[in-house]
Amino acid sequence: MRVHLDELTAIDRRRVGGPSSDSSGRNLALYAGLGLVVLVFVVAYGAMFLGSGDEASSAAVQPDATAQIHEHGQISVQYDGTVVAFEDPQYAERDECFHFHDYAADGVWHVHCEDVTIEYALETLGIDVTANAFSIDGREYSDADGDEISVTVDGEPVDPQEHVLEGVGSVDAAAEGTGETIEIVVQSGD
Repeated sequence: MRVHLDELTAIDRRRVGGPSSDSSGRNLALYAGLGLVVLVFVVAYGAMFLGSGDEASSAAVQPDATAQIHEHGQISVQYDGTVVAFEDPQYAERDECFHFHDYAADGVWHVHCEDVTIEYALETLGIDVTANAFSIDGREYSDADGDEISVTVDGEPVDPQEHVLEGVGSVDAAAEGTGETIEIVVQSGD
């Protein structure tokens, strides 16, 4: 009967204990393909929810990327009379949890994760801020050096390391001043 194995179907070959021409090679290819799909999914998930930066954030409070929200507000940052232009493409879409779109001439920010603080938000843009220090583009300011650093939300002083952003759902409402308005004004003591 072994002489006629090539005349049997794959099911009949398995029944009589003969070699199956397609089982081991196809199974290996199937498992390899499945493994590749899983690997691509894990990498894509990590890039989407863990941020795209190479370094971990040093902010005191880290956002919860698994708790998705969608809120908006306004922000203005000014140092020694220079106003940061958040509509500049260098500030667009830099982080999954906090970002601006390249049309942000009105300073409207977007938050997509819970627990985003002012410190974390600005850190994603390359700006460091605490209640006593501020740095941008290699310039450093400090209360200890006689510099004045003011961080307010809706006119009230806040600690940027602790204050969690709260906004509104509508971009248009945020552009009109609804939702939190953050103002950071820094002046060197020279």
